Amino acid sequence: MMKILNYVAFFASVMFIACDNDNQPETGAINLAENGTANCYVVTKSGTYSFSANVIGNGNAGITDDAAFHTNESQISPVSAKLLWQDYYNNGAGLISSVTLDETKTRVVFTTSQTFIHGNALIAVCDANENILWSWHIWMPAVEINSISSATGYDIMNMNLGALTNEPANPKSYGMLYQWGRKDPFPASATLAGDLNTVSAPLYDMHGNSVTIQNSSWNDLTNNNLVYAIQNPTICLSNNKQYSTSRDWLEASKSVDALWGNPNGNEKDSDNNYINKGSKSCYDPCPAGWRIPPADVFKNFITPNPYNMAWDISDFNIVDVDNNGVLNINDYNYGWAFKLDENSSSYFPAAARFDGQYAMLMGSVSGVWGSYWSNAPYNLSNGTSLTPLSFQVKNYNGTDGIATMILFGASRADAYSVRCIKE
Repeated sequence: MMKILNYVAFFASVMFIACDNDNQPETGAINLAENGTANCYVVTKSGTYSFSANVIGNGNAGITDDAAFHTNESQISPVSAKLLWQDYYNNGAGLISSVTLDETKTRVVFTTSQTFIHGNALIAVCDANENILWSWHIWMPAVEINSISSATGYDIMNMNLGALTNEPANPKSYGMLYQWGRKDPFPASATLAGDLNTVSAPLYDMHGNSVTIQNSSWNDLTNNNLVYAIQNPTICLSNNKQYSTSRDWLEASKSVDALWGNPNGNEKDSDNNYINKGSKSCYDPCPAGWRIPPADVFKNFITPNPYNMAWDISDFNIVDVDNNGVLNINDYNYGWAFKLDENSSSYFPAAARFDGQYAMLMGSVSGVWGSYWSNAPYNLSNGTSLTPLSFQVKNYNGTDGIATMILFGASRADAYSVRCIKE
């Protein structure tokens, strides 16, 4: 089994994202990994922070025994660190003002801007050849992250992963978008509504220069592997070359059902209930204490028959937002407020997707389509996985096409929203 340190030779065509170590670490850094390591760390005020630089994801707890999982080793040995991107920069200041490794090379140390600004960032560590060994999402939300109980028994996060708020009709509620099984986020649209030419929100480096989320080749699968994905967290991987046979961003022969910790998550018992809930993997993008949900997390969002596609709004388990006694399109506000149980609900915005063939936001329409990932593969060996929630209010041609789907088999190369659950 390949270890994370033994990377294959890197392809000559790859654009390296160099790391640097120009700034000396500051003392008194707040330890973000105090309650466990993860691929996402939450910051809520200005200051200097640190986290483990030599432990991937949630460490050994996240390594599965699946032979194709890529690694059985949670340790890496970086020599430098750098900010890869941040989604805010103005008047000479961004979200983060410095990033480095400490003297022991075991901790990433970073400092936010003096005036705290809400947003998202991505920090990476590199080896001596400037290859990225691992990267972490720094999430700076504007509202407190907490959980909401649900009728399905899960405690669900009160907003999308990477969102700044969960306010209806606010693009800051969209959060980040993820290809199934990958840990690194891609930015959704910065605009509330879009069209088929919608682009993702702008990103910046430490100095305010533009950073672009690139797409891999539409006609070559050379880079469709886990090593490349880890070393290139700013490249969305296209499945166009194999679209007719596999919808995975991984080359079909390298497909891994275990990436998000639930390789048998599609199995049901005789009562049609999903058996396996999975566990948090080292590729899980959620913060410590949270994880990607299993397939049955939102089964109560359609009544009376869960796991079906519903075309009638009266079958959606949604809030009567305008309080007129009728469920209709007027209750839609760039997303639906679904009922979690009899006493609580949560807004699920329509953040659209990165289209897996294009490997970019183009081809999606923000504000009218929303899809959310589970940790489970689909029951077909064609590179698809289960979305516990997908909805739309318009078709490609702009005509009304209202539908909500529970457990839809979707392309793993598509980048969808994530709503974490408590571990």
